Amino acid sequence: MSVECEASVRSARRADVPPLTDLRVGYLAEMARLEPRLRLLPDVRERTVHALPVWIDQDDRILIVAEVPGVLWGYAPGVATVWPPILRNQHVGEVSELYVHPDARGRGVGRLLLARLTAALRDLGAVVLRAPVPVGNHDSLTRFGAIGYRPLQLVLQRSLEED
Repeated sequence: MSVECEASVRSARRADVPPLTDLRVGYLAEMARLEPRLRLLPDVRERTVHALPVWIDQDDRILIVAEVPGVLWGYAPGVATVWPPILRNQHVGEVSELYVHPDARGRGVGRLLLARLTAALRDLGAVVLRAPVPVGNHDSLTRFGAIGYRPLQLVLQRSLEED
């Protein structure tokens, strides 16, 4: 049987915070490796432990997890917003992050997470989806592009320490 059939997706619960913390710290470390300007703070684990219950409890935020019995393989948080507030309002669903543990990649887990998150954001009124992806994450840029995501903005950054 394929692993994709064995994995299930559901909304996160407070009991998921310890393994979710491990997954999110893994995600953040991977992003920092791909884009060195995104540095981890020394207290990243503590901050994550405090942030996840808040995410779980917010009405406009969704946190989906993928699991096989007893093991979380990935997570996908999203938030429903109206953007931009000064132009024609557009109900936006943001795929804030999408992470699958390296041992579970290539098995359809990311697709399951994204499908469930997309449905949940649609239920909250989203008519368009956005996904912020660091420019150094070529794999994610390719995968999101393959399913119809297109660039909307390019955010430029410059250090003030160079002056």
